[in-house]
Amino acid sequence: MSATVPLAGTLHIAPVPGAVLYVDEDQWHYHLTLDRGVRPKAVRSALQAAQALGLAPLEEGEGDPYFLDDGRIRMDLARVFNFEGAA
Repeated sequence: MSATVPLAGTLHIAPVPGAVLYVDEDQWHYHLTLDRGVRPKAVRSALQAAQALGLAPLEEGEGDPYFLDDGRIRMDLARVFNFEGAA
């Protein structure tokens, strides 16, 4: 997968078959949508792609994955900020 996150607008990335990363920097909305039956290895790869873009699943208690009406699974993500060493 090779993509960069735009400063504005929406980006859809399919890092592996059965998974789509949705990145909307304007609205600060990020999620991963998984097809039914997607293999755990593909989920790991999709999460690694999200991490490479500075995204991570929400913390426990902030939001759990949920089913969409069409049976796919939606996992909300959040932008990860690293403030270590910030001046």
